[in-house]
Amino acid sequence: MAKKILFTTGCDRPLPRATLIEWLVTEGDPIKAGSALCRYEIDKAIAVCHAETGGYVRRLLVSPGARLAPGDVLALASDAPDGELPAPPPRNGGADDGFDWSEVDERDGPPEPLDVMRRAIAERMAMSKRSIPCFYLTSSVDMSGCLELRATLKQKGEKATFNDMAIKASALALRVHPRVAGIFVPSGFLPRGRMNIGFAAALPDDGLVVPVVKDADAKPLAGIARETRELAAKAKRGELAPEDCAGGIFSVSYLGSYEVDSFAAIVNPGEAAILAVGRILDTPVAVAGRAAIRPMMKITLSCDHRSIDGALGARFAGEVKKYLEKPESLL
Repeated sequence: MAKKILFTTGCDRPLPRATLIEWLVTEGDPIKAGSALCRYEIDKAIAVCHAETGGYVRRLLVSPGARLAPGDVLALASDAPDGELPAPPPRNGGADDGFDWSEVDERDGPPEPLDVMRRAIAERMAMSKRSIPCFYLTSSVDMSGCLELRATLKQKGEKATFNDMAIKASALALRVHPRVAGIFVPSGFLPRGRMNIGFAAALPDDGLVVPVVKDADAKPLAGIARETRELAAKAKRGELAPEDCAGGIFSVSYLGSYEVDSFAAIVNPGEAAILAVGRILDTPVAVAGRAAIRPMMKITLSCDHRSIDGALGARFAGEVKKYLEKPESLL
């Protein structure tokens, strides 16, 4: 007979939600009534959930780290190792994510546990989308000057990526419009003093980190380029220290090295804006009333509307565009 394994606490009093720590069984395991199924945390204590009936575990529906409430469906079971599976619940409270478990196919794999980094990313990004009301501004930037600058620097034995240029341009634009760096807090508006710019660095095995270039407005472009290379290398080796990722007041997310024309990034909690930078494309544009081909790049600014109004965001985006189109100012 098909059956569902429910989360029970063995306690009748109302309890706050628990957190699944680890499974003590795997799919295919035989279980008896009273078998230990999983460990969970509740009221800052560790407890064990036990099976109410016997059978065979067929599918685990909840990953470690998920929030649980009594009565949530943890897994599917049957009386025989290959018995018919029950239909998954329409809404599995244990996953706490609104996922419709009726869409699960028997050929789908079990949920994969999230590592610490991916869970932190998921929680921070979900918190951002829930709590930060954003608007988005997209501008097109003529990158002719930046391409020439990069070639000139290369001839001198120096390197600077478009990401480095966007970091420097953002820092200088924040000097002009410092309110974009401030954040909304319950007691009011909190201004920020140092132009510390974070940049998204992808990790080789999935995930990302956001190292921070401190005082980017006061550093030369070549210095920023050296620092971003060093920080990105440390990230790939897993050697970033907490202070390498602390203190950011604004972030740049660059996907120009991929086939991405433009995108809107999610504002990091603790910041009020983030600049998303796409790839450079040769694009027909009007120049002095005549058609021309220019290397154009789209930038999209995501802004927390609680502290940044549309006009301010537009002025800031325009300032970044100005610095990138006249890149000698970045030196």
